[in-house]
Amino acid sequence: MQEERERGRIIGLRKRRLETAAWAATFIPLLAEARLELPEYAGRGEPSRQAYSNWLNHPSREIPSRNKGSWKSETIGRLFDIHIGLIDEAEQEFDIAIAIIRFKWKHADAEARKALADEEARVRDDRAKDINDAYRLSAHLRGRTYVDQDIPPRLQIVSSVRKKRSKPKQEPVEVQLSLF
Repeated sequence: MQEERERGRIIGLRKRRLETAAWAATFIPLLAEARLELPEYAGRGEPSRQAYSNWLNHPSREIPSRNKGSWKSETIGRLFDIHIGLIDEAEQEFDIAIAIIRFKWKHADAEARKALADEEARVRDDRAKDINDAYRLSAHLRGRTYVDQDIPPRLQIVSSVRKKRSKPKQEPVEVQLSLF
């Protein structure tokens, strides 16, 4: 494993994720203003995505979308669901960091394993924070409040003893072939 390369991947993912989140956060006040001006759609308490896109495309505002084009209802939907991509990138960072820790764990002495266990706890806390931040951003874009939630750990703790799974043996099945 090339740890430096993997840590570089983490840095790249984090940089892209933070830039995306910062870009999306610039729309929080704009969408709040739009909610005040636009009528609610179908009793949901929120304007339609098409209404948002029309509001952002209005000639007096001329706010470009991420790809510098005009806003469409699908673009608004992707903006509201931006947390999906942010969480995906946070999970990729987490997976890489855990892989590094697990690789080091195999060759570590007792003192190094304690440091690795501390690093794993920090990585898990960072993952929970990143996921909550992504959900919070999406909620703020929609004009809602968000309360942080506990994120259940997805992977086992590195320091735990693992049992190897044995595959159940399958009995050979006899098949009788007939020409009639």
